[in-house]
Amino acid sequence: MSCTEMNGQEDILRLTQTAAEAAALGQWDAVAQCYGERGTLLASMQTPVQEAGNLLKLDEQVCDHVRTVQVVLATLLGEATATRQRLQGLHQRLGGQPSSVVTVSIKA
Repeated sequence: MSCTEMNGQEDILRLTQTAAEAAALGQWDAVAQCYGERGTLLASMQTPVQEAGNLLKLDEQVCDHVRTVQVVLATLLGEATATRQRLQGLHQRLGGQPSSVVTVSIKA
């Protein structure tokens, strides 16, 4: 294995660790950037990555953070929808004009 390939493997591990740390902090743009750079490095590798087991463990941590955030967001959106419906019902019972519908979208 050449020195360049060894440095590439170290960079891949470093990018994966950085992505896992960023995911724990909710810094999703940083996670995407790290995985993009890591993908480019992996595509150019001539030999298998020696630390594949560690990479998979870190990838699983990132996936766990993503799943947790998805559940939290789905819960919050459900609560927001229920609150909006309650407010609309209250507004209608009080005889006010129905308010315009507000749409919330999240780009994941």
